[in-house]
Amino acid sequence: MYLERVEIVGFRGINRLSLLLNESVVLIGENAWGKSSLLDALTLLFSPGSDLYSFKLQDFHYPMGNEVARQEHLHMVLTFCAREVDSPYMSKFRKLSPLWVKGNGGLSRILYRLEGEVQKEGNVVTTRSFLDAAGHTMELEHIDELAREIVRLHPVLRLRDARFGRRFRQETAQLQEQENEALSQQLARLAEELECSPQKLSNKDLKQGLQAIHALLKHYFIALNAKESSENIHYKDEKYRHNTQLWQSLNYLNQLISEPESRNMRMILLGVFSTLIQARGTENLDAKAVPLLLIEDPESRLHPIMLSAAWGLLSNLPLQKITTTNSGDLLSLVPLESVYRLVRQSNRVAAFRIESGELNIQERRRISFHIRLNRASSLFARSWLLVEGETEVWLLTELARQCGYHFETEGIKVIEFAQSGLRPLLKYASKMGIEWHVLVDGDDAGKKYADTVRSFINGGGDSDRERLTQLPALDMENFMFKEGFSRVYYEAAGIPANVHMPTRKIISKAIQHSSKPDLAIEVAERAGVMGIESIPPLLKRMFSRILWLARGRAGN
Repeated sequence: MYLERVEIVGFRGINRLSLLLNESVVLIGENAWGKSSLLDALTLLFSPGSDLYSFKLQDFHYPMGNEVARQEHLHMVLTFCAREVDSPYMSKFRKLSPLWVKGNGGLSRILYRLEGEVQKEGNVVTTRSFLDAAGHTMELEHIDELAREIVRLHPVLRLRDARFGRRFRQETAQLQEQENEALSQQLARLAEELECSPQKLSNKDLKQGLQAIHALLKHYFIALNAKESSENIHYKDEKYRHNTQLWQSLNYLNQLISEPESRNMRMILLGVFSTLIQARGTENLDAKAVPLLLIEDPESRLHPIMLSAAWGLLSNLPLQKITTTNSGDLLSLVPLESVYRLVRQSNRVAAFRIESGELNIQERRRISFHIRLNRASSLFARSWLLVEGETEVWLLTELARQCGYHFETEGIKVIEFAQSGLRPLLKYASKMGIEWHVLVDGDDAGKKYADTVRSFINGGGDSDRERLTQLPALDMENFMFKEGFSRVYYEAAGIPANVHMPTRKIISKAIQHSSKPDLAIEVAERAGVMGIESIPPLLKRMFSRILWLARGRAGN
């Protein structure tokens, strides 16, 4: 079974969250928007080897900066789904047989509810229950034993940057020699089995790849629920950290594991992973357990090249995974459907994602190329200012700065859409909860883009003013020419200012002698000299609107 849905009300930084999960989830979102609280909830409730968790007073949500308003009730509902129709009849699920309820697609599910209540005396009471298909509480005995059985079969392992992980206890160091011996034997057995496969990789390549796995898991990540210690973690095998040959071998091994018919090799890899994790201080996992792996900010200690190899390894582990990241490099490696964007709203933490089939083949290709591969960092933005070309990107960013608006710090990304098309970007931004505003020219193409924008906002409660700015000129060059910057274009064209000539010809000659982006930069520099009063009011109003959107419409 796997964790299909998480619903949380009133836990730590989450006032309300409903999240539908798949096999691999990559969470993005700003600080204090619920990512860590979600991972904390799963870690506390499903850590292997520990007793069932009871909620503490600090687990109850309160509005940021107002601890006095702490809530007195929290609850969670976690839905586990069978992977196959007949899964509930497997012997390992025998103890859970009273909990299964039939659901969509003929698959059975388990609905596990936890509640916390703060009593008048300040004590916290934790209750557990299981729900039927209608959401009613089941009448069951030995509920805690059933809950422990779920933890046994579906434990959570949390990996995070070793710099921020909990430290090991003193006795962990005493296991070092035993650990090294066990690891050596396990790695040697894996190398031997892989060597027997009909692949072209040499035994040396395989063993180096395995050493890289060892280095990655041992030195860059540790289990968060590992035992605490007052001693710092001491890293050995320093040669593995910067040995590019090892990382290259890991990349080769990833390719081997990714080949069709490689299920056995992936299972062997999982065995090595489990051995390494257990050797790092966690309780032994049950042989029938299928863990949920939480991976916290894997980019924090890895060079982008190493991150790519490391992510290839983690992706091949046959486990359900939830990853948090602030890395555009990592997002460029992740399928569109795996990216979940959390956004804190006034009454909840909203989760946005693209579901399978929501984008057609052409839209998917354009978004994958223009956003996921080339502008992955734009997924972290609060709002997109969509413009037709490179000219506007250069010009508007600088003019906004002169007006006191710093787009980067406000979470605003200026994106040109001419190559990708406007509609796929609007569709994707809307689905991912990214606010947007579009600037278009006044020519025929701009009018068609404006119609596209209106088709998106019709029925959505937004107005043209909120989502669209249309230049009262053919393009940005003609607009800025008429708005007091004609001298820039005369000078670039090499035409004396007292020579009368159609605007179109002056701009055309200026572009021939320079380029549109260079002219945009020159106009921005001239505006800096002339002062903020020289910036067209139309653009100032547009800056205010995009800022209003980025800041949550001044209400959320």
